[in-house]
Amino acid sequence: MNPKVLRTMLLLVLFAGLLAFASKSGALQAVIEMILSGHNLPASGAPVPATHAKLSEHEIEYINSLAPQGQAEALVQAAINHDIGATAMILEKLESWKGHLERTRKWEFLEQTALYSNDLRVRAATIEVDLLTYHLEKDPQWVNRLIESGEATPRNRPFDAWVLGLLANRGVETERIHNKLREWLHDPDQQTRFWAVEGTALIGTDDTIPELLDVLGHDASPEVRERGGCSVAKSGMLTREQRMKAVPGLIEIAADPSEDQATQSWAFQALREITDEQIGNDVNAWQNWYDSHGPERTQQFHQQDQNQLLGNI
Repeated sequence: MNPKVLRTMLLLVLFAGLLAFASKSGALQAVIEMILSGHNLPASGAPVPATHAKLSEHEIEYINSLAPQGQAEALVQAAINHDIGATAMILEKLESWKGHLERTRKWEFLEQTALYSNDLRVRAATIEVDLLTYHLEKDPQWVNRLIESGEATPRNRPFDAWVLGLLANRGVETERIHNKLREWLHDPDQQTRFWAVEGTALIGTDDTIPELLDVLGHDASPEVRERGGCSVAKSGMLTREQRMKAVPGLIEIAADPSEDQATQSWAFQALREITDEQIGNDVNAWQNWYDSHGPERTQQFHQQDQNQLLGNI
């Protein structure tokens, strides 16, 4: 037999024997579990606490070399990554970006990601850029045009509702916009109601909370009800402290026997996301927790950074 072939066969037999021993002893399974779980994997050097990166001089220089569209997209990506200085740089550059931004596919992906950030500053900066991609000024005249557009042409209302919410969040005719969105929350058209919920969630004021709860509890469309629940739980521009105001209403919806199972499930999910409590779908347990710990948890959120909230990133 060829010596090379013989050597290969002997190595294979030896490897098979070692594998069998490792499997029998449990060592192999332990190694596999360690690799899959990521636990106890060695890392060289002393432990280092996780920190957010700061935009370096080189990164800032590179971003400044880009065209406005590239600058906006790069900085929003940096903000999504929580790079220190990114949101401030966005605000500094807004004026120079006017008239130069478009709604590219890349921007729309970044927009949807950033609007679910766990930092309200990132969401707010994204709203500012969003308005520029629509070529809108923060001017009451645009509120007039959008409301007139929605009233004259009902099929425009979904888009108008969303953009009005963006403007309201930035302090442009907030009360007037809220009144119009409140009306459109009861529009016969499902898509108009859906986007009126999204626009209302952007406003970020306490008086939007009962309206969003009403949507979750009573809208005819499950898609719209789900958006109502998500808006009080994690999307939009409410702070964590504000979202605690929705807890009694969510418990009431979860306890209502006239609600379908999906709606009750959304209410329980919202309760968990708002409170950070992993209680099951048990109305009595939630009511007992809120009676005992609700004010304490609200105070805890009040004392924390108001810009921090539950998000996807």
